[in-house]
Amino acid sequence: MELTPTLILNLALLIVLPVALVLVFRQWLARHIRWTVALTALCDVFLFWDELFYYESFGLFAVLILVQLAATGAVAFRIYNKQRKD
Repeated sequence: MELTPTLILNLALLIVLPVALVLVFRQWLARHIRWTVALTALCDVFLFWDELFYYESFGLFAVLILVQLAATGAVAFRIYNKQRKD
C-alpha cells in the first residue's frame, strides 16, 4: 500500500481532530467531556463522507474510525472519572 498525500492527510485528520476536541473539552468543559466521542463521530462522518460510502475504502475507514472512537472514549472517560474523584 502506497502512502499518498491524501492518505497522509486523512490519517492526520483522524489523529488531530479527537486530540483537539479532548483538549478543548478538558480545558473549558470538563463536566461534559463524555460528549467528545459523539462529536468526534459526527465530525468523522462529515469529513470522511466520500470515503465511508465508497466501496473500496469503507472497510479501512470503518476500522480506523472505530479505533479512533475507542481511543477517544478511553481518554475521555479516564479524564471524566479522574475529575469525579477530585
